[in-house]
Order: sequence, then structure tokens, then C-alpha cells
Amino acid sequence: MTESNLMLKDIAIRLFKANAIKFGNITTGSGAVTPVYFDLRVIVSYPSLMKDLSILLSQRVQELIKVNEAAHPEPTRTIVCGVPYTAVPITSLVSVNADIPMIMKRKQAKDYGTKNLIEGVWSKGDTCILVDDVIMFGDSILEIATELTNSGLNCSQVVVICDREQGAIEKVARRGIKVYALLTLSEIMKYLLESNYVTNQDCDMVQNYLANNQVSDQLINGQ
Repeated sequence: MTESNLMLKDIAIRLFKANAIKFGNITTGSGAVTPVYFDLRVIVSYPSLMKDLSILLSQRVQELIKVNEAAHPEPTRTIVCGVPYTAVPITSLVSVNADIPMIMKRKQAKDYGTKNLIEGVWSKGDTCILVDDVIMFGDSILEIATELTNSGLNCSQVVVICDREQGAIEKVARRGIKVYALLTLSEIMKYLLESNYVTNQDCDMVQNYLANNQVSDQLINGQ
């Protein structure tokens, strides 16, 4: 196992121990019932885990910037934005680690003060890399990427902690948005199995769920 894989295995186990990965018949915010649920809001209470996750995310963001710079002779300024609101705390650490400016996207404008939907310093034409915790259906990523694009930012790249492998990455790719995940659900289950935190039966249950709960054409809305 490579050093990178060892680091990711360690992250997966620490997420499980922090109860950020839960098993059972759990109803998500969308109303879907899943046998495995990610609650990454809890990682704000685990600073060392937050730190290590942010370092890995920062490395991915910096890799994307290098690729972008190589592809464009006159690269634009790059900023990062966390998908509201779970990803905002860790995006702050990514910003600091990578020394990249950050903006914050509000879900709705305030009716007082500046009334801004986007907080921070940015200019039209800037490249904005999104950071998110988990991609399940991809709707929140599509929504914020569209809003940032409509505001004049170039927003077509996303770095996430986990891909649930339900077809969302392919879904958003049809809209010109590329998602890069640190971990997939299958990889997490593999790492937990190797460390005896889950059973083969648990892994089979998750794989059966994934096989029968892929993003449908209806969810894609014809795109």
C-alpha cells in the first residue's frame, strides 16, 4: 500500500471513530433512506482530523491549480469556496494551508448591511474551486456552481472528501463540472473491513444499495 493510500486509510478509520460515518437505515435530507450516512459536521470537534483532511484537500487544490496554469498561458487568479455550510470550516483551513483566497456563498442574501450573496474579495473572471464534504446527488454542487458562474466566476472544478458513487460525478460532469474525490464509499468500506470495523455482510449491503440507487435520468432533469 502506498503512503498516500495509508494516509487515506487512516482518515477513513478516524472518520468512523469520530462517528462521521454511521450505519443503519437512515433518512437523508432529500428523503432517501441509506444504510450508510456521512455526518461530516462532527469533524469540527476533532481538530487533528480537520487539520489532516485539510492538508490532503489543499494538496488536491494545488494540483488543480498547476494543471490549470499549464493549460492556460495566462492563468486567472484562483480562489476557493466551501459549499454551504458543512464544508465552510474545512475550506477555511484549505485556504490557509494553500495560501489561496477564500470566498463564502450565502444561501440567501441578508436584508441589511451589504446584502451580498458572495462574501469576500473576488473579481469577475477569477477561477473558483469548490470544496465539499460528500457528493451524493450533486444538486448542491450544481446549484452553487451555477450561481457563482452567473456572478462571473469560472467555476468548473470541485474537490470533495467522499464520493458516494451513486452517479453524481457523472451527472455534474454533463454540466461541465469536474469532481475530484479523496475517497470513494467503496474504498472506505474496504479500509474499514481490513481493520475489522465492518463485516463482509456490511460491505455487501452497501454494494447492493449502490447497485440499486444510482442517479436516475429523472434526477438529471434531462441534462
